[in-house]
Amino acid sequence: MFRIIICLLLLTLCLFSVSDVYAAPETPPKREQASMVDSFLSGLEAETPKQAVELWILGVKNRSGAVQYATLSPNLKQKTRYQFEKRSWGTGQSSPWVDNVRIIKEEKISDNKVKYTIEYDLLTSNWKWDKKGQKVITVEKNPNRITPHWYITEITTKYNEWEAFTPAEIVIR
Repeated sequence: MFRIIICLLLLTLCLFSVSDVYAAPETPPKREQASMVDSFLSGLEAETPKQAVELWILGVKNRSGAVQYATLSPNLKQKTRYQFEKRSWGTGQSSPWVDNVRIIKEEKISDNKVKYTIEYDLLTSNWKWDKKGQKVITVEKNPNRITPHWYITEITTKYNEWEAFTPAEIVIR
């Protein structure tokens, strides 16, 4: 949890440093900015499969595509980067929003692969849907790293006409 808080603080600092309103008179070169972003993303590497899911959920609840993107596998990052950028790294919508997210099932597929089923409510300022939303998130261990690092390789969601979906999700009707 401490690592997540530190990473979110770093993201805030990065965002303020590239904003015209808060930028110093001389902004860093693009290469330096890219290095800061890479550092931020590597700081969000999950040490456990559950941590990867919890971090992705935090990104969904805060509508932060950058945090969601940081939890994805290299393959999913490659497939979805343009969509995240096109949305200016924001996801979700003003209403309804996702709340009360809980893991209802954890299924260990192998030592390097775990599937989580999450359930959540969709809320508005004056309404709560009776039907729960549900996603199945597959998390795998990065085989190319010495230190454990887990990332999301698939997100499957049951379709709901009122819900906004993130670029990395496969929506099933």
